[in-house]
Amino acid sequence: MTNGVKLNSAKPMETIQTGLAWQMRKNPMGETHKDALRLGFDHEVKREFHGTEVTSGIYVEQHQGLEAFSKIGGEWDDLFRRSDGASPFLARAWAITFVREGRLQGTPLLITVRADQKLVALLALSVHRAAGTKIAEPISTTVPSYLGVLLDPQFRRAIYWMADFIAKKSSIGVLSFQNVSSADQATNELIGELGKRRFISHSTKRRTCHYIRLGCSFDEYLKTSKSAKQRKKLRKEDRKLSKYGQVKLLRYEAAEISPEILSRVAAIQEQSWMKRRGGSVLGQPFYQKLLLEMAEADLGRVWLMTIDGEDAAFKYALISHRRLYLQWTAFKLKYASSLSVGKVLTQATIRDACDNGIVSIDFGHGDAPHKRFWATDSYDVNRVAVGRGLAGRLVVLWLAVRWWLANRKWIRTRYQACRRQFQKVRNQFASAD
Repeated sequence: MTNGVKLNSAKPMETIQTGLAWQMRKNPMGETHKDALRLGFDHEVKREFHGTEVTSGIYVEQHQGLEAFSKIGGEWDDLFRRSDGASPFLARAWAITFVREGRLQGTPLLITVRADQKLVALLALSVHRAAGTKIAEPISTTVPSYLGVLLDPQFRRAIYWMADFIAKKSSIGVLSFQNVSSADQATNELIGELGKRRFISHSTKRRTCHYIRLGCSFDEYLKTSKSAKQRKKLRKEDRKLSKYGQVKLLRYEAAEISPEILSRVAAIQEQSWMKRRGGSVLGQPFYQKLLLEMAEADLGRVWLMTIDGEDAAFKYALISHRRLYLQWTAFKLKYASSLSVGKVLTQATIRDACDNGIVSIDFGHGDAPHKRFWATDSYDVNRVAVGRGLAGRLVVLWLAVRWWLANRKWIRTRYQACRRQFQKVRNQFASAD
């Protein structure tokens, strides 16, 4: 197994002054795309690039369908590498799996911004019609994640151009973002720019997300974030587990994450508390494909714990730009009462991250006690809707009411109980057939 972490170089600054003019033109490969609308600027764009002035056109376009996602693949990957700090949920490997497997509502749509034929911003959406208007939302909205605009940080004005295109040339009536991080400057700027263009907006806090700031040794992290009593208890739990049996901690990354490894991960989740909650999903063909796709793109990591040769616990994390996102984790219920399997594995994962230059570990959506224990900081994930026109404004109002109800704990608890019961009945009928 390899331990290297790829670093990203710094990018030059830019300054832009321009006016607007709409036009149709051929795409960079030379062919005309019937679903592409371009935004050309009749004034030249002036950029300061390490002291050298460069002039070029700025073009915004939209592309529909799976074919567009495949064609733009290399450019998308290159933009992701340049977008220091972008979450792995904005990577092409993540989005295209949802599109290929039909896990989205409506038609896939890409809105892209190019400067000097270079892709500098991208928003991946699915669009459907409801209530007399077109409603767009980021692809994979149904999975807890952080979604929005993928932006080259040296072209922040691309947000302005994208907002202008959506307001003036796209037929989108409502943009619904259900997983916007308060730390996502690009997406929040886009929402603000649309507000300046006669879109109304509504924002509701969805969840708190905890994370660890690292960039230090594991011992330093423990010393600064945990009391002497807490550190002593962690050592005791570690010793207790080691006395229980032969414990092995294994890490797999990139091509090392095979279908066989993913099957083992799914089997652990199936025997964990996740099954009782209706969240044991990793055995499904879609999730097996998604996890394998992310691993093949070098965006996946697996930590696996075995006790006396038996799989006991796992963590599947996504990684990008030296940031780790603990997306899926579970341990077998047989170890729940006697051993702190989950805590020991989390400790080992943090230690490994420190050794490999990881700068932060994100625990994902939710305010669970174990996340608060390990975390050193937090931010919010918000639901935000922006709309225009009578139909769009009514949809935003409806979403505001719906999200308010979702934030009422007693309503959410009853809804989840009904959903689990429905799933149980459906599985019983499926087994009978």
